[in-house]
Amino acid sequence: MVFCAGANLRHGGFGAVVGRRQKKVPPLCWRNLYIFSCSYDSSSEIISLGNTRCFRHWSLRSYSFKEAYMYKIAVIGLGPRGISVFDRIIAYARNDASATPIELYLFDSKEFGPGCHTTDQADHLLVNTVACQMTQFSDDTVRGAGPLLYGPSFSDWLISKNGSGTNGVGAKVEIDRNGYYSRALFGDYLRWGFEYLKKLAPPHMTIFLHNYAGVDDLSWQGNRWHVSYDGCAYPADFVYLTTGHARKVFSDAERALVQKVEAARTRNPRLQLVLEPYPIRNAVSSVTAGDTMAIEGMGLTTFDLISQLTAGRGGRYEPCGKMEPAGRLRYRPSGQEPKILLYSRSGLPLTARAVNQKGVFGQYKPKYLTFAKLDALRAESDGGQIDFQKQIIPLLWCDMQFAFYFAYLHTQRDKMTALMFSNEFMACENAVARQALIDQHIDRREQLSWDKLVDPVPPLALKSRRQFDDWLRSFMWRDFEHAKLGNLDSPLKSACDVLRDVRDVVRGAIDFGGLYEHSHRWVLSEFLPIMNRLAVGPPKERIAQLLALMDAGVVRADFGPGAYCELDESGASFTVHSQWAGEMASANVLVRGRASLPGPLEDKSPLMRKLVQRGIVRPFMNGQFHPGGITVDRNMNVVAQDGAAQTTLWALGTLVEGCKFYTFVLPRPGANSTTMVDAGRAVGNMMSAIAARNAARAADVAADAAADAAAAAAAAVDAGTAEAQQAPNERAAFYCGVDDAPAAPLARAQLTADFQH
Repeated sequence: MVFCAGANLRHGGFGAVVGRRQKKVPPLCWRNLYIFSCSYDSSSEIISLGNTRCFRHWSLRSYSFKEAYMYKIAVIGLGPRGISVFDRIIAYARNDASATPIELYLFDSKEFGPGCHTTDQADHLLVNTVACQMTQFSDDTVRGAGPLLYGPSFSDWLISKNGSGTNGVGAKVEIDRNGYYSRALFGDYLRWGFEYLKKLAPPHMTIFLHNYAGVDDLSWQGNRWHVSYDGCAYPADFVYLTTGHARKVFSDAERALVQKVEAARTRNPRLQLVLEPYPIRNAVSSVTAGDTMAIEGMGLTTFDLISQLTAGRGGRYEPCGKMEPAGRLRYRPSGQEPKILLYSRSGLPLTARAVNQKGVFGQYKPKYLTFAKLDALRAESDGGQIDFQKQIIPLLWCDMQFAFYFAYLHTQRDKMTALMFSNEFMACENAVARQALIDQHIDRREQLSWDKLVDPVPPLALKSRRQFDDWLRSFMWRDFEHAKLGNLDSPLKSACDVLRDVRDVVRGAIDFGGLYEHSHRWVLSEFLPIMNRLAVGPPKERIAQLLALMDAGVVRADFGPGAYCELDESGASFTVHSQWAGEMASANVLVRGRASLPGPLEDKSPLMRKLVQRGIVRPFMNGQFHPGGITVDRNMNVVAQDGAAQTTLWALGTLVEGCKFYTFVLPRPGANSTTMVDAGRAVGNMMSAIAARNAARAADVAADAAADAAAAAAAAVDAGTAEAQQAPNERAAFYCGVDDAPAAPLARAQLTADFQH
């Protein structure tokens, strides 16, 4: 039985659905429909009823009344990946001709949009991508992600926000499209993007925001998901998991080290161990000027830590005088800096990102490592898996050579020579022919060498710590100068930038267990660190700043390849061991300089632990290798422990890092971003499921309507026969849809109770 209001209800005017007594009755399938006039008092939550009439059979076609099922969608985690899903839901809903009602529940324990780019970070903490190559919106190059929903890139937003504004003194703020801006400012952009998308939501969508606490449970009950948050459970037909970066449960070795450090603190109260470097300001807030801090790793996180401990404490960088090369800096300490020791497996920092000469949309188009070539390799392989080192690296190397030698000949000679060489290079049938061509045009000492890219440290630099320190400073400065030339004019940076530009093809080789198990292990342990060092480094200014800190004696990075750190329990300190016997240094603080990406079994969140326990998710495995993340299929549906894909549950972003590759990269304009494509595929499948459910319900309604019509016709025949035999004063009374007059008050009471409920 369905009750419908005449006017003044919260849910709308005539035809708004208030409640259904029998949940199994499908929409538009009513045996008795009550129409009444009523008024709704929002302050007292009372509905007044009156003038009730009953129609034993109602012809639905004679009225335009229509009930639509309200679908409930939950998105758990509203950082950049959650915003991508939100974007796609809004886009599809705006293009939904049926205007299916949707309730969208958004959950995040922090502000909506920024994710890890929190807006309360210091301005000296920078993103490592130029502003014009970052966006949160789709564009005309995005294919297979559903309807387009346009929005500004980060640089466009900056220009719109600040280009006509002032810096508080009356001067216009100049925006550099190729500049590197703070993560806090990028977080502002993401937060703005969320509000922008909210305004584009169609009328048939209702959005509920929940950011008081984190979601702590997700369960399947009664053919629906139930999202538990802040002591309440919210039902949902469809759920998206986009929770982003997670905290890691310490391993047994880490717990043992923590216990040893705690025991040693009785003899050295300044001894500290930091295994989680983010948030940066919290991680190093207790480090003082009198401390010596060792940082394990020389990647992007380390540059954040250094910035927080130097510029973040009042230190200043100044240009050197005219006697020094352009770009060289001098550091003016504030006196609040600790001594910093840097060490890593390679002994090398990341190389600098070159000045962007490609603009917004410029990318190297692969000539060798293409999607078509990947398909051919898989077709030739038993089981469809490939060997990255043997089959992908040679193709990738050809593309890097092509970019290097075109840039070299273009800058050293002329463009016509570069074009002629490129044509001949592509015509070569094998590596031997290509090398012969290279030898004809370029001196061996000027040629690109894979071995030197992988291991640039010469044997002479390893003779002593002093020689290595001298070589390292020279190497870093040469890298800075290459970066100044740009990613087109520097042959070296042009070649290294290929690694960024063909990343989607590299993903295509790795994703969903596309590699043999041993090859997958090699990629993560060997190739990924090389790729990060060559192509995913910080802005070139960070390299100049690090050199200035080394010159000022604030930072030491002369421990060489293979350096390591261990706890000296007897001395209650940490010892950094270098490449050279007897060359070591002590520290009282040890920081792990890398962000953790825990797998589902290491994830500290209550939500993930419960999902694992219930078998709703399972760790992704390539053979016996767990590279990280949970298992999803190609539609991003979460695969349960029993191997079944759950067609109403999706996961995107770092949760699936392992099943997919490099999921934390932000969308790039004009690049058919995999972030938008994955989100669009997931939401598109949901909308298809909604359409299928609506079609099934419509079919049920049509069948019930046909049955009702047949029953009505039969009843009319029976009623005509009975009326001919019955005297007018003997007809039964009809009150409120009940044939028995004494039962009318009970029916009215039940009707009132249903509405108050």
